[in-house]
Amino acid sequence: MPEPDKLDTETIILPADSMELVTVELPPSLPLDQNPAAIYLASLRPVGRRGMRRALAAIVETIKGEPSDPLDFPWHSLRFQHTQALRAKLAERYRPATVNHMLSALRGVLSQAENLGLISADDFRRTTKLKGIRGESLPKGRALIPTEVTLLLRVCQKDKSPKGARDLALVAVLYGAGLRRSEVVKLDLKDFDPKDNSLKVRSGKGGKDRITYLGQGSGTVLAAWVTVRGEESGPLFLPVNKVGKLQKRRLSDQAVLWILSQRGKEAGLEHFSPHDMRRTFISDLLDAGADIATVQKLAGHASVTTTARYDRRGEVAKQKAAELIKLPFDSVESDPPPVSSNDN
Repeated sequence: MPEPDKLDTETIILPADSMELVTVELPPSLPLDQNPAAIYLASLRPVGRRGMRRALAAIVETIKGEPSDPLDFPWHSLRFQHTQALRAKLAERYRPATVNHMLSALRGVLSQAENLGLISADDFRRTTKLKGIRGESLPKGRALIPTEVTLLLRVCQKDKSPKGARDLALVAVLYGAGLRRSEVVKLDLKDFDPKDNSLKVRSGKGGKDRITYLGQGSGTVLAAWVTVRGEESGPLFLPVNKVGKLQKRRLSDQAVLWILSQRGKEAGLEHFSPHDMRRTFISDLLDAGADIATVQKLAGHASVTTTARYDRRGEVAKQKAAELIKLPFDSVESDPPPVSSNDN
């Protein structure tokens, strides 16, 4: 393994807030089994791994001024002055939540660098002494209004092919159960129980399985798809080729994204993501009066704080809530109180 202090002559330039430039000398590349970024990413679940790799790539691009593979970057050469300048630069470019996400990825990589003995405990402590970026930003995504959901269902319903039946069931599950697309594609036929319209969601975010339930009508739509699909064991949702033949393999999460995008265009809807269906599910449940703790369990969130961030009901919900408070006052006008002669 190369010594961390044996450096090449190449230099990476990191723009700082001041006119001065902070430099990081570039050591030789490390093998993957000694690469802190590779080990950090390998420790994550696939869904989180993609997001954190993008975060690390954005950090490297900020430092080097050009796109670069985060696995080729000398993370163990970063020190306190570098990460402080990096934090300031990221804050100029990205929203607070995005910067904090990136800093979390940075801490994860530097933690592995310490575990590998590439940096000392003191250097790790100082280098990761980074305050989170505070600030308010508008929440991502949106909730679909009922008319949009109806239009989306109708375009699927008009398609009488197996693809139409599948897409109708897919929308019903995304909206009626609020699943993540990564959870939808992991569903098997055995995970659907038509007797109580329940779904066993396996290995959701955080590796926790859960039982959830489909909303009114969603179970019927899903059962209709199962009739088309057949009773053979395997993935619940299958690809369908151009001639309408079902492929006996699992649908990918990218396919779910593409299907919703195409059906949304057919319905004439503004852009929305599969995760917006999840936001709609949570918002509509809260609007219907479900308590947030129950919604949290259905959504598979670790805390109600996370669930609350998905609420997209907006000003109408706040207005409805305000109207629940009634002033304890008799609306019938009464005679005004007498004015005392001592009053000025």
